[in-house]
Amino acid sequence: MIEQTQERFPELTFVGVDGVLLRFGADVTEQANVAAFSFHQHIDSLGLQSILESAPSLSAVFLRLDLAGDLDATVQLIEAEMRAKDWLGLPFKPGRQWTIPCSFDGPQLSEAAGLAGVSEADAIAQITDVRLRVLTLGFAPGQPYLGSLEPHWNIPRMDGIAPKVPAGALVVAVRQLIIFSFEAPTGWRHIGQTAFRCFDKDRTTPFAFEAGDVVRFAQASTGEIEDLRQDTFGGARLETLT
Repeated sequence: MIEQTQERFPELTFVGVDGVLLRFGADVTEQANVAAFSFHQHIDSLGLQSILESAPSLSAVFLRLDLAGDLDATVQLIEAEMRAKDWLGLPFKPGRQWTIPCSFDGPQLSEAAGLAGVSEADAIAQITDVRLRVLTLGFAPGQPYLGSLEPHWNIPRMDGIAPKVPAGALVVAVRQLIIFSFEAPTGWRHIGQTAFRCFDKDRTTPFAFEAGDVVRFAQASTGEIEDLRQDTFGGARLETLT
């Protein structure tokens, strides 16, 4: 196997007849994630009619191009923007921070903590002490992938699938946390519960999160979470960072 080095990135490849993929790393790292998100913001801000869609992921950006335009010129422009800045050297500058109440009473908290090599109390303390980033949104509308936890939280997904976890469930695997937008099956371990609604079509802004948001969890009781279910954002507090 040829070892993949950071020097080869960023890398542009063609996808189908109208897409290009810009990869900023072989693995999901904070450096690659910040680079992908920053490039997405930059290319989106240019308002180019020849680029119909810009979609960031954990370490890459997919661009869908207008087939009616000059594809060669568009690709040359994208490559020039990709090389114009050291995207992999950019610092992370969060614009918003969410503080979300969570009751750490999920049925698999003990199992997850054991796999991470810590006690339940230490697991809760570590998760509530860290500032996590919304790495990307996906799988369900507005559903965030939050990372990254410390390396000992690089625990695997379950061998099987839990038939369902409720909306607002906090689950963990591979150094990441997810808040479920809707009730759904999962292979991640269910460790806590929020009243947070990641997506609500009746809100002025249906999607609560934006990629790059910072998230912190505040420990709450089961009863407090139940009381917060009628709140628009489940008791979460949103701050603008300067």
